[in-house]
Amino acid sequence: MKMTFTTRNKKGFTLIELIVVIAILATLATIGGGAVLRYLETAKETPARETCMRIVQGATNFRNDHGVLPFRTSMAEPTEENNYQVSLVTADGKDADMLAILTNNETVDDEERMNTTRDTYFPADEQEKKMDGMYRDPNTDALGLYDPWGKPYYVLMCEESEGCTDPFTGKQLRGKNCIAYCLGANGTGVAPETTPVRGKKTKPKGNKKPVEASIEEEEAQEAIEDNIYSWKKSAK
Repeated sequence: MKMTFTTRNKKGFTLIELIVVIAILATLATIGGGAVLRYLETAKETPARETCMRIVQGATNFRNDHGVLPFRTSMAEPTEENNYQVSLVTADGKDADMLAILTNNETVDDEERMNTTRDTYFPADEQEKKMDGMYRDPNTDALGLYDPWGKPYYVLMCEESEGCTDPFTGKQLRGKNCIAYCLGANGTGVAPETTPVRGKKTKPKGNKKPVEASIEEEEAQEAIEDNIYSWKKSAK
């Protein structure tokens, strides 16, 4: 009896092919991972911007109701040296009682209260960590407010009718008695030193032609108009 054997051609991947496939997958993962990280960072900008707006709105409403801005001059006094404005940081215990006043959490006697109406001008849920919201120190009971990157916000307040001085450009902003901003993911975001008015050209020097405002400058101007400064890098 004759037996017939059949052979099967088993074709697989060579080592080189495997290396190429792995390299392609690694490249795709790197590109995709970077895109995901950029998306996540961009998604954090919206709540940070909204928080800045709510700080300004709360301080403005409090001033309209009580005639003064929500901070204690015993903790932060405006003087001629600081252009009659105060610079506050919302790290717990360092905001001249601003958060306690706006959230109706003052721990003083009734006659010393600034929020005499006991209204809540800045509603915020307390978080267990110093991240994206209000935080109460378990030891001191002091309040702090932190952005989505775990950093405090910065607030400028002034009673001057001319308005506060923009901390990035040195420009006085008429009618702006409160400015709130954060510094973004890496903590180094700033507005350009000079910011032309949107839609206008910068004044030429000598025989030079007018220069259109750059995208960075236009974005910074929008930030000034909105009382919000965030993740704005200096124009080169």
